[in-house]
Formats: sequence, C-alpha cells, structure tokens
Amino acid sequence: MKINVKCFASLSTDDTCRHDQLRSITLGDDNATVGNLAEQVQISENEIATVFVNGRRSGLDARLSDGDRVALVPAVGGM
Repeated sequence: MKINVKCFASLSTDDTCRHDQLRSITLGDDNATVGNLAEQVQISENEIATVFVNGRRSGLDARLSDGDRVALVPAVGGM
C-alpha cells in the first residue's frame, strides 16, 4: 500500500521525509500502523509528539489504508 507522508521541524530530512512536499512510501503490510511508517522513514517513535492521518489527530497505533496522508510532528513550541 502507498502512504503519503510529511515530516515537520526536526523530523524533516532530505533523504526520508520532507516538510515541503508529500513523499509516497510503500508499506508491504496491509495491517501497517503509523509506527511502522515511522520506522520505514527512520524516525524514532520517541521523537514524534503529534500524528495526523488524513487531517485528523491520531496516534502511532493507528492502522493505515492505501492512499492515507500522514503528518509527523515533533514536540516544538509547546506542542
């Protein structure tokens, strides 16, 4: 399944996950979670403070579906 992901602030890197554009990531597991996605883009779950799936606040244990849009945000500015 393909997931579109954006990473913000300190989580953003040129190689795995950017803040200025969606990146399409292929996950092989149909039962994949946001935590699995974080692992795929090489971000520790401990670094993630807030998760959005399709514009709604979610968690690392949220199950993903093909075409979902995920935003990963670190703890910054009081978040």
